[in-house]
Amino acid sequence: MKHITFFTLVATLSLVAGQVAAQTDGATAEIRLTLERVAKSFESGELDLLDDVFAPGPSVHIIEGAGVNHGWAEYRDHHLRPELEAFENFEYRYFAIEPVVRGDMAFAAFRYELSAAIDGSQLNIEGRGTAVMEQLEGHWKIVHLHTSGRRN
Repeated sequence: MKHITFFTLVATLSLVAGQVAAQTDGATAEIRLTLERVAKSFESGELDLLDDVFAPGPSVHIIEGAGVNHGWAEYRDHHLRPELEAFENFEYRYFAIEPVVRGDMAFAAFRYELSAAIDGSQLNIEGRGTAVMEQLEGHWKIVHLHTSGRRN
């Protein structure tokens, strides 16, 4: 049996820890970019660009305040698209995104701001959100999204 010195063990553990940290840094960057992409697509109304961002099927929960939709397609077609069609001068952004990666699962707390005109009135909302993501097919997919906010 090969004899491993204390220094060899420490060097090996440091190397492994560095590799894990690099993988985690890459994952957190991808998660931030994915969530920023969600907000930009909401703002532009190009919702079909997000079909590959949300996990497939009705087990995905999208919660806004007290409302819940099951699955990206239901949310996109029956909630989000009609809502966006009613907005004018819509601006939306996610910021202060704080991803935490745990293996093939991650969650990210974030803040958001929404501004739009609707029925002749100005709507300004600031809020908080949490996205739960799972690494599927080599990419981070949203499996749960919860936002809640209040008018400014």
